[in-house]
Amino acid sequence: MKKFKSIILTVALSLVFFACEQEVAEFKPYVYNPAGTPSGNSGSADFSKFVTIGGSFTAGLMDGTLNNSGQMYSLGKMINHQLQFAGGSATFNQPDINSENGYLGPGPDGVAGTSDDQGKTFLTQSASTGAIGISFSQGDAASVATPYSGDKAALNNFAFPNSVLGQFLIPNDGTQAPVNPFFARFDASGATLSPVAQFIGSGGTFFMSWLGFSDFVAYSARGGDEAQAPKPNSTELGTNYQAALGAMLTMNPAWKGVIGTVPDLLALPYFQFIASTVAKPSGIIPLHPTDDAATIGLLQTLAAGFNATLAGLSAQGYLSDTEAAARQLSWSAGANAVLINDESLTDLGPLWDALVAGSVIDATTRAQLEPYRMARMATDNDILPLAAQAVLGVAVSPTVVWGVTAPLTDEYVLTATELYEFETARTLVNIAIKSAVINVGSDRVAVADFDGFFQTYGGASPFVVNNAIITYDFAPPTGMFSTDGIHPNARGYSLIANKFIDAINEKFGATVPHGNPADFPGPGFPVTVE
Repeated sequence: MKKFKSIILTVALSLVFFACEQEVAEFKPYVYNPAGTPSGNSGSADFSKFVTIGGSFTAGLMDGTLNNSGQMYSLGKMINHQLQFAGGSATFNQPDINSENGYLGPGPDGVAGTSDDQGKTFLTQSASTGAIGISFSQGDAASVATPYSGDKAALNNFAFPNSVLGQFLIPNDGTQAPVNPFFARFDASGATLSPVAQFIGSGGTFFMSWLGFSDFVAYSARGGDEAQAPKPNSTELGTNYQAALGAMLTMNPAWKGVIGTVPDLLALPYFQFIASTVAKPSGIIPLHPTDDAATIGLLQTLAAGFNATLAGLSAQGYLSDTEAAARQLSWSAGANAVLINDESLTDLGPLWDALVAGSVIDATTRAQLEPYRMARMATDNDILPLAAQAVLGVAVSPTVVWGVTAPLTDEYVLTATELYEFETARTLVNIAIKSAVINVGSDRVAVADFDGFFQTYGGASPFVVNNAIITYDFAPPTGMFSTDGIHPNARGYSLIANKFIDAINEKFGATVPHGNPADFPGPGFPVTVE
């Protein structure tokens, strides 16, 4: 069993595969309007004071954290820069984080403010093996805890990360939701007014709102683990969205704005990287017929025992024949499926207890089965997010290997059931967003529809914009994503800004010019490590 660690880690993460794909790919046509002349008009809108609200994308999160580089190229700032050519102001105040690395988490010791705190991610390359990886810079916990020192009453960007829609509608006092430290640092009300209320009271003449999006980011990025992020509730989100938009238009009856729908997040590199560069979930575990013969024998013994209990449970009516068949474990020489937990399945623990009580299996067998009470082999309808590469194939003991003999836990896999629920909720929320615009602001609000946005770019990669190659990945120097695989880098944010600009121009008869994504940096080259 010890061999598995080296076997799996050779395929768990390799940007070399990514780079090779880029070299042989043919350029595909992609319809894109050139940047054009940097001048325009505002049409029926007034861009003199542009304000924004939303989650991590609007705030400028990049490489996993809110940091100086990311804020420099935040979505809000990108749009504001283009609005200057159509009567907008050069001023766009953001609650500067004043940190090169930002703060992602406390690191392995679980204690914030210590030496292993995790900051923004970056690419590395081993000097000895050439292997490409992703590492964390030194985290800066103080940056999140330090209040914004600028004029909080003069802000243009009210976006903050680690947020869900409900947090924007209530004061950040911790009574109805946990205090969000990213908003607390620039909350001008002393936790008495909601973020939306402060946004409305900013005196803006034109707004951009991308609310409801972060609820889906948080849940999917954590593999659908509800212990870490709530599952998006389409009914609740739709109600909250209409309340937020209604307040914006009622409390400020003069301004106009643009809103965005929830994008096709599952097309982001974070959710597609492993399957596109390594193997599909059903064939990610390689077993050599000779070198791994002993291991195959042990796994087949495990499968035989587990499958026998499934047959027993099915025969006694505790488990349907369909579920029993779907949960069969199987290993053989060649490519094998990764072992995962699926919380939508029947918990076999109590059923095995019943078999013990009926003397069908003994207590020793029951104990050996405990780790597999929610287990099944993955199919290609499941998704392994990028975070899974940190644990996939890692041996915690000679016989316990994540994804092989130990099922990957909920945070490292999006099951087919979770994906279906996710996409259903996203569809319903987008319907609710468009309905809210019709109900409370069809004459004052433009809609940037991001459904299919990322899939379109992914399908066109690599594409050329103004004679510059852009790729749908985080491979340097052409990629449009930062190294966290979810948040764009500067050129990616520019592409998103242009989508909003298109909606503004169409709705209000404006001629705001596009930004040029090729003017902005892509991912940095790997840092050499031992």
